[in-house]
Amino acid sequence: MGSNMVPNTGSTARDFCMLERNILSHFKLALLLSLMSSSFLLHVRLVPVEHESKGGVPLASVEFAAAMLAIVAGIWEYYSGYADLRQTRAFLAATKPHLILMSVVAGVVFGTCIVLVVQDQ
Repeated sequence: MGSNMVPNTGSTARDFCMLERNILSHFKLALLLSLMSSSFLLHVRLVPVEHESKGGVPLASVEFAAAMLAIVAGIWEYYSGYADLRQTRAFLAATKPHLILMSVVAGVVFGTCIVLVVQDQ
């Protein structure tokens, strides 16, 4: 029965802390996106306004989907980086699935900003 311990040589501990910090950053982003999703839903249903906002529920759904994508991307990056760390391979280059998922999340955030600026006018 082999050991699951990875010897702490070179920058192993620092690299593992980097993996943990990155997944926590993804969770923080997902929490903020889900909070934004909730605020869109509550604004649509609880706050009386003269002109009813028409994009609340769809925009909230897109924000929540982006939050789930951020969590999936963070978990993907963590496990692929952890596997590389255990096999002592270099893993500083981002994997393509992670880059694609985070590009979609960034596009959702940018698109939300544009929608909110247009709605205010």
